[in-house]
Amino acid sequence: MGKYEKGTPKEIANRCKSKGLQKLRWFCQMCKKQCRDQNGFKCHLTSETHQRQLLLFAENPNTYLKEYSEEFENNFLKVLRSTFGTKRVRANEVYQEYIRDKMHTHMNSTKWHTLTNFVIYLGKSGKCHVDQTEKGWFIAWIDQQEELRKQEALHKVKAIHDDEERLQQLLEEQAERAREKRQQSSDMSKNHPTELRRAGDDSKVTFSLTTKKLTDEELTRPCTSVFATSYSIFHTKIKRETKLELEFLDKSKKHQQWDNLFSAATLKREIKSYCRKEHDDSTVGSNKSRREDLKSKRNVLDEIMEMEERRKEKRNRRDNWLHEGIVVKIITKKFGNDFYKAKGVVKQLVDDFTAILDVNDCSLKVSQENVETVIPAVGREMLIVNGAYRGTKAVLQAIEEKKFAVVLRLDESLAKGRILRLPYEDACKIKQ
Repeated sequence: MGKYEKGTPKEIANRCKSKGLQKLRWFCQMCKKQCRDQNGFKCHLTSETHQRQLLLFAENPNTYLKEYSEEFENNFLKVLRSTFGTKRVRANEVYQEYIRDKMHTHMNSTKWHTLTNFVIYLGKSGKCHVDQTEKGWFIAWIDQQEELRKQEALHKVKAIHDDEERLQQLLEEQAERAREKRQQSSDMSKNHPTELRRAGDDSKVTFSLTTKKLTDEELTRPCTSVFATSYSIFHTKIKRETKLELEFLDKSKKHQQWDNLFSAATLKREIKSYCRKEHDDSTVGSNKSRREDLKSKRNVLDEIMEMEERRKEKRNRRDNWLHEGIVVKIITKKFGNDFYKAKGVVKQLVDDFTAILDVNDCSLKVSQENVETVIPAVGREMLIVNGAYRGTKAVLQAIEEKKFAVVLRLDESLAKGRILRLPYEDACKIKQ
């Protein structure tokens, strides 16, 4: 029977039918020909063109099977990625979207006989998240580039934390050495020379002096008094004593009167007071210089710690402060009066400034500007959400309402036990 003339209703109807999607079982993948009914498909199978394609397939079936399988997989994932993204969706729904294309690669020409086998393959190869429920198989596309970006971000964060720990350990070692030096210097200051004290201050000291007058030659000769016996021990002290004796002897020589000379006991007391004054002045000077040295060391260490705090504050201070697991309060009425000033837990972060809250068994997608931090009772655990110790857990010690600040004790990292004062917006309650 010939074809219908062009422009007739029957010819137009046949042309419309050929454009639409026909039954998949009457499609020949090797010839890429779609038949309209069972009779037409049988006639195609017996045609010479189809027989030549079968001979080519018989020569190398694995190559054709692999090629069709790769085309089907790539096109299926392309539809899943472009239409549904990473959203969890039914596998059959994705397949229905895929077969809308009239010239798509059919599944019966691949190595997978059913859609279930293909979904299981995607799950095992790590290209999709798959799970089976009562409603059937569900799949979700895995964005490999996003996973790589997350891994790189985790590696960077780990490297930064490692550097911080090493620097914190170095500062702790420097502080320990400074404390040891300060302890040593305090021990040395305790062992400084002290004044000699006699047991009985009321006992009289007597000297036996000859009545022989000294000549001019003996007066000018260096003095060898009883104090000279300790010359090897107190060399500088005896020099000062000898000089003082000569001053008194010169004075007696001027007056030329032995009776006006100081007695030996008076001379000894004068020499002792003079030497004690010199010793006290030197001791006070050494103690003062030692205190100044310790003060300068302590100031240098404080400057290093402050510089490190400023560096960490500058690096960790960001515009976003949302973290998973913290409790926040909704401060907007755009979600209704039921959720106004309600508290919820951050269940998931959509991005740096948007999160999904769990409020009264309801999930809300809120922005950071619509929530605020929550301050718990004293003694409860909090999370530092911004600043130098961002991401560190701490225990609330006190609340300073006039300064709008909280006093925290760090409970993690190398700085554990340190006391901090932070504003309300830099710390938040953690879900217990």
